[in-house]
Amino acid sequence: MYAELIDPDLPGYRLASAPAGPLPGIFSNAWQEAAGQAGTFPTFTCDATTAAAAGAGNGQEVSIDAAAYLIRESQPRDGGGVTFILECI
Repeated sequence: MYAELIDPDLPGYRLASAPAGPLPGIFSNAWQEAAGQAGTFPTFTCDATTAAAAGAGNGQEVSIDAAAYLIRESQPRDGGGVTFILECI
C-alpha cells in the first residue's frame, strides 16, 4: 500500500540508487538547529517491501541526486513504509 503513496508529483520525490536497483521515495534534507549545533538532517521515506527488494537497509549506501549516503537507521512507518536516517559520505 505504501508504494502507491509514493508519487513522482510529490514534493521531494527522488529515485534513489540502492545496491540492488532503483528505489522511489521522498527525500528531505532539512536544516535544523538544536543544543547550539546546526546542520542538515537527511531522510528518505519509501515503501519497506520495495526497499528490501532494492537491497536498502542499515549500513547500506544509497545515491540521491548524485550524492552518496549511508543508511544509519531505519524507522518503520504505519502502512508498510520506512524512513531511513541518512549520513552524507
